[in-house]
Amino acid sequence: MPFAASPWKLIVAAVIAAIAAVVALVSVVITSSSAAPPVRWVRVWNADFAGQAGSPLQSKDWTYDVGQGVFGNGEVESMTDSPYNVHLDGHGDLDITVLWSGNAWTSGRVQTIRQFSPPAGEEMMITASIRQPDPAGALGYWPAFWLFSDGTWPEHGEIDIMEDVNGLSQHSGTLHCGTPDQGPCHEDTGLGSGLQACQSCQGGFDTYSVIIDRRDRSNEQIRWYLDGQEFYSVSESAVGAAVWDEAVDHGFSIILDVAMGGTYPDVTCGCSAPDHSTSSGGTMTVQSVTVDDGIQG
Repeated sequence: MPFAASPWKLIVAAVIAAIAAVVALVSVVITSSSAAPPVRWVRVWNADFAGQAGSPLQSKDWTYDVGQGVFGNGEVESMTDSPYNVHLDGHGDLDITVLWSGNAWTSGRVQTIRQFSPPAGEEMMITASIRQPDPAGALGYWPAFWLFSDGTWPEHGEIDIMEDVNGLSQHSGTLHCGTPDQGPCHEDTGLGSGLQACQSCQGGFDTYSVIIDRRDRSNEQIRWYLDGQEFYSVSESAVGAAVWDEAVDHGFSIILDVAMGGTYPDVTCGCSAPDHSTSSGGTMTVQSVTVDDGIQG
């Protein structure tokens, strides 16, 4: 039944309420003063994969990297500009397909003609929506989405945004920099996340992103994201300003490819890939590729 509160209880309740109000106000002030200025993302570029099924990429935006064994990773495929290996699917996507052709593997590797530079004092985000290859036998498959610059490797940098090997439903991100004999970047392996689980990567589309953050000039940073969730980062302080500047503070072109065999698949499986179990016809499908600059305020 209802009852009347005593005056003493009313006084205590009032004091408690007043203290709670002060604590809440202090909390708001601290939160507001420590909050970073909001970032406004501005679209710089996006890939156009519109076109009839089987047609090539637009030559004004992309070039084909062709050849066999020229990329220094022990790959066994020949990269070609054949529409059998690289083509638009007619639904706004890009397909890169690995094929066994008689007695050799063929695939595709494409690279943007334009290079994209992270603005000093700002951020740059590069993102792709990708469905990884899902062949019945995936030993040796090596899909990748990555950034590369002109100059010598690894000094002038490489940023691997997405790599998976052997159809493991995994992904990894890596920064290559410094010198090829270990050094601050642990080459030839680089500074990487290692392979991490991604159960949906073969069955559907996932977004893979990297943000190059140059807002703090004394300690810049690179962050990797899967479907908007950060899973790895590297800071300038980990390698030193001179190594970082040479590797990161310049333009990068965007590369999409599916290799067959090579060092990464071999080391991961502890074997020589591909083998007799590897299936032809695995396809990496790319829905979109975008570049955005992050502007403060």
